[in-house]
Amino acid sequence: MQSSINLQAIERHHTKGLTHKSTWQRIILLFVLGYEGAGALAGGMLLMLAPDGRLMDMPVELMHGTFSDFMIPGLILFLMGIFISYSFFIVLRRKRYDWFFALVSLGGLLIWFWIEIAIILELHWLHAMWDCPF
Repeated sequence: MQSSINLQAIERHHTKGLTHKSTWQRIILLFVLGYEGAGALAGGMLLMLAPDGRLMDMPVELMHGTFSDFMIPGLILFLMGIFISYSFFIVLRRKRYDWFFALVSLGGLLIWFWIEIAIILELHWLHAMWDCPF
């Protein structure tokens, strides 16, 4: 009897610690998803509203001829923002596969950064601000 009570107390203690740890991980994940989702939505919208780049003070020449304007990159970025925001709400509501959606969202953003850097042929300080791992 004494042994089973101690085991139950130990399990409660470990479960409490895991819940606390996963709560902080979830809060950090929600912050990152919210920040990146809002940035992708805003950036994509600004690029689509002014495909010449004037609203973001970026010349089209920055893309070295890969695209004729920022409409397609803006659309892709905006759609990524929708998916990242969707992932935010899935994690917020603790839905099934929430961490999977978050991982796919942030992995897609990482691929976006790699392609962006390859196209513009430089690393900008804004890449560090938007969580690029370089």
